[in-house]
Amino acid sequence: MLSQSQVLNGIELNGPKGFKKSGHLTWTKGNDTVLVSSIKGTLSKEEFQSMCKQGSRTSEFIETDIIELSGKEYPYCLQYGDNDVLVLQVIIYRDGYTYLITLSTYTLDYEQSVRFEESGKQIFYMSGYMITRFENF
Repeated sequence: MLSQSQVLNGIELNGPKGFKKSGHLTWTKGNDTVLVSSIKGTLSKEEFQSMCKQGSRTSEFIETDIIELSGKEYPYCLQYGDNDVLVLQVIIYRDGYTYLITLSTYTLDYEQSVRFEESGKQIFYMSGYMITRFENF
């Protein structure tokens, strides 16, 4: 079943296969969530990474780095929440906007021996899908 699309600044977005629209610019599948937001202007890679390193009230910083996809680079922030949720944020620059894609997956949905490997694969799969939506649609 295809996700229900939404349009943001002329870009048609939807969640990965099996995800359903669950709110404004939000798609879910089980305990996996995709949320998209945008700001007019540019949030620099350095500002983004600095904010990431601070963590949040309920999450701890793991790493910031770059996802390279089809020859382009996308800064990301990876954090781990007190609620056993792995959270990945990716920023994309397009047409005068900075888009923040926030993806999360519940690590306890995976067997303990492969929990972080499998939840990591899932969250990076979700990010690749969303980056492709922004670049191609």
